[in-house]
Amino acid sequence: MGRKKNFIEEDILDRSIVLFQQLGYHATSPEELVNHLKISRSSLYATFGDKRGLLIRALHRYSKLTTDALEQIRRNAKNPRDGISKIFDLAVKGCYHPGMPNGCFLVNSIIEFGPHDEQALQIIQQSYNDSRYAIFHFLEMLKNSSPSHSDLDVETITDYLVNTMSGMVVSTKAGMDEEACRKMIEQTLSILK
Repeated sequence: MGRKKNFIEEDILDRSIVLFQQLGYHATSPEELVNHLKISRSSLYATFGDKRGLLIRALHRYSKLTTDALEQIRRNAKNPRDGISKIFDLAVKGCYHPGMPNGCFLVNSIIEFGPHDEQALQIIQQSYNDSRYAIFHFLEMLKNSSPSHSDLDVETITDYLVNTMSGMVVSTKAGMDEEACRKMIEQTLSILK
């Protein structure tokens, strides 16, 4: 019978997200992991297998948290424009959350791995699809509820908004400040008036 864990896995995953987001996966040493996560090396490997196993679990956790937040926005938005605005706001909050480095963990990971890690890429792609679906959902609502938007090309505008959001997130990594992001969002969403 194995020893009882004296930590909560979700807490370890949340701390690993912060560390991987700050340093990147490749630059994070096993020593930094055990020090930052405050668990023993044996507990780390017994629970997650190895550093890569921890990364994959952290990507799944971050993706799930993002998907849950998107679903909550879909349920609670007052109207389509409000929903899309809240999705952009979620992206900005993820980039400028106190104590977190700039950028989104998933976007930072795709920049670090590119197409070379198929398992990580699948998780990131699913999260991207979830964001795309949420925006598509609101644009369909807008098209169907507003005569002035009846000719809206939902597919193209969805791709435009998702790519604008992704570009904004990458720009935060390069130093774009929050005020500039907010102005960019305001300008981008002006196409939906």
